[in-house]
Amino acid sequence: MVIEWDQVIIENTLLAAIIVGSIYLEQWAHDKSHLKEERRTKKRILLFIADDLQKRLDFINETYQYNDYKPFFTDMWDAVILTGKQALLPFELFQNLQRTYSWMKYYNSEIESRWGMALDEKVLKELLEDVKKNIDRSLHILKQESNLH
Repeated sequence: MVIEWDQVIIENTLLAAIIVGSIYLEQWAHDKSHLKEERRTKKRILLFIADDLQKRLDFINETYQYNDYKPFFTDMWDAVILTGKQALLPFELFQNLQRTYSWMKYYNSEIESRWGMALDEKVLKELLEDVKKNIDRSLHILKQESNLH
C-alpha cells in the first residue's frame, strides 16, 4: 500500500485552514456583538443620566419655589459606578459627571451637617446655584456626546 503524501498534506492543510477560519469567524462575530452591546449600553446610560440630571434641575426649581431644602438622590450615578459601566463613557464626560454628582453630594452633606440646626438659606442657595451650573454644563456635554453617536 502506497501512501500519497501530497494528497495527505493538502487535505490536512485544508482541514487546518477550515478550523482556523471558523475559529476566527466565531471570535469576530463575538467581538462584533460585544461592541454592539457596549454601544447600546452606553446609549442607555447617556439617556438615563440626562434624564436624571433633568429631574435634578426640576428638583432645584421646586426647592426655590417652596424653600424646602432636601437632599438630592444620586442613586442613578451610584448605580453606574457600582456596575463599572462608567468605563464605557469618554474620560472627559465621566470626569464632568463625577464633578456634577460630587457637587450634589457636597450639598447633601451640608444639609446633613446642619440637621436639627437652622439652615443658612444663603449658603444653600449658593450651593444650589453651583449644582445647577454643573448640571447645565453636564447636560450640554451629554447632548454633544449624544449627537456624535
